[in-house]
Amino acid sequence: MLLNIQFYLYFPDDSEILFKFKKYEIRKFFDGQIQFTQNEQQSIQQFKQKYQVQKEDSFILRMLYATKFKFDKCLDAIKNYDEWQQSRNLKVNPMSQELLKQGVIYMHGRDNRFRPIIVVNVRKVSQVKEIDILLQSISIFLDYLLKNCMLPGQIENWIVIMDLGGLGIMGLPKQDLYRIMNYLSSNYRSRMHKCYAINCTKSLSITWAMIKTFLEDITVNKICFENAPISLLQYANPQQLETKYGGSAKDKLDNFWPPQEISINYQIAVDQIKLIDQFTYIQLFQQGKLAKNLICPEIIKIQQLELNNQQIQLQQKFEEGFQSCEDNNDK
Repeated sequence: MLLNIQFYLYFPDDSEILFKFKKYEIRKFFDGQIQFTQNEQQSIQQFKQKYQVQKEDSFILRMLYATKFKFDKCLDAIKNYDEWQQSRNLKVNPMSQELLKQGVIYMHGRDNRFRPIIVVNVRKVSQVKEIDILLQSISIFLDYLLKNCMLPGQIENWIVIMDLGGLGIMGLPKQDLYRIMNYLSSNYRSRMHKCYAINCTKSLSITWAMIKTFLEDITVNKICFENAPISLLQYANPQQLETKYGGSAKDKLDNFWPPQEISINYQIAVDQIKLIDQFTYIQLFQQGKLAKNLICPEIIKIQQLELNNQQIQLQQKFEEGFQSCEDNNDK
């Protein structure tokens, strides 16, 4: 798993978990130790009672947010998700693996909240003829990230750099991109924190300026059209980004798959995040407050070793005291 001790010691602030944006309420975290509001709990229970849906509350709430708490649309979304899970071919196609090795989509670093940064090479996407193979590649990649790079209740979102490679309106595989975006938004709900569309032509920027007037503010707020993801540097250490994207890491030319961590330096000076200490983490674990989280085995192992050492020291003191008493009695 691509997780280190730092990640386990980060717990998002309340303002990062649930916040308001204009007329919307946005929730970024659903799993682990995360607590739901009274209104959210009521909506979940009402939905479950109305449709007799047997799903985890966090999953239902994720779908409710994705469908703006419209119960009928939420039910359809859950049905479509279940159908997708049942119908998709989990047997890995060698062609899908090859696309991942070519870097059609890959992970490169994390921001200062440890969210994985995903790069989509649209030029390479445009060269793929079999869209179903491409979608399977994307699923393999994202499933890997969810299993190996995320922590429920602590790291649940990712950032996307969509490198358009200077392709104009005519050069973009519009139908394929639309199908990909629809595929992601339907099957990986509430996962994208931000999308940076870069290396776009002037004509494409103008087109986006017109299109976004028809989109909801919450969607527009997630997407940035830039020559380079400069604003991402407000939230990511330069060592996490490739040089071509404004960072200080070498541009990635190979070894795209499987993902690797780029650097252990995640923090930035202007936005330092607070990590709890290992003792506090162990306390939370012992109190059962991390029962729904993935537990860091290294920290627990360290605690067990410390406890064993303490017991050994106590035993030694007891034996020394006992021996001292015997010596005094002999006198």
